Amino acid sequence: MLRTPGRNADAVAEMTVALLMAVTRFVVAGDRDVRAGTMFGETLPYQRYRAWQVAGRTAGLVGLGAVGRAAKWRLAGLGMTVIAADPYATDATHSLDDLLATADVVSMHAAVTPETSQMMGSDQFAAMKPGAIYLNTARAALHDTDALVAALESGHLAGAGLEHFEGEILPTDHPLTAMDNVVLTPHIGGATYDVESKQAAIVVADIKAILSGGKPLHCANPEVLE
Repeated sequence: MLRTPGRNADAVAEMTVALLMAVTRFVVAGDRDVRAGTMFGETLPYQRYRAWQVAGRTAGLVGLGAVGRAAKWRLAGLGMTVIAADPYATDATHSLDDLLATADVVSMHAAVTPETSQMMGSDQFAAMKPGAIYLNTARAALHDTDALVAALESGHLAGAGLEHFEGEILPTDHPLTAMDNVVLTPHIGGATYDVESKQAAIVVADIKAILSGGKPLHCANPEVLE
C-alpha cells in the first residue's frame, strides 16, 4: 500500500494563514457589510473592525509534522514568534501547558490518535490567554466542540477558525454558525491543483520503483515486498 505523506502540507498551511487573517481582521464580517450595504451604521467600519496585527504576536503550533512545519515558516514570515508542542519532535521546545499559557494564537496540527483525541477540552481552553485565537485545520476530534463554544461564548477566546467538523457536516443551527468571531470552512485546506499533482507524482514514482524491482519510498506495509 502506497501513501503520500506531506502531499497537502503547503496547502493546509496556507489555509491556516487564511483562517488566521480572516478571524483576526474580520474579513468575513466586513465582506458581509459591504454586500448588504451596512458598512456605515452606528459606528464607522474603521472603528468597528479595529484589530491587533499578528506581527509581534506568538503563534503556538500543536503538532510539528509536515503541516506544522509548513505553517511555522509562514507564520514566522508574518512577523510572529512561533513555538511548538510535539513530544515526537526534538525541536518542539514547549509542553502543551506552556504553549497554551504563552501563545496568542493556538493552531492545531496533530494527528488524531488515542493520545490526542479531545486533547483540547475545557481545562485547555481555560488555560489559553484571554483574547487568544484558536485555529484547527487538522481534525475536529482534537477538541471538545462544546468546550470550545463555551470558551467563545464567555469571551475568554476572541475567535476561532475551523476547517473540519465531526461527520464532515456542521448543523446549520449549531452555536458556532451564529458567531461572527468564528470563520468556518468545509474541509478544503488540501483542495488545490498542486496537491493533486504532487500526490500523483509521488504515487507514480513509487509504482515505477516497484515495477523496476526496486523499493518504493512511501510504503505503508513494506513487509509485503520481502
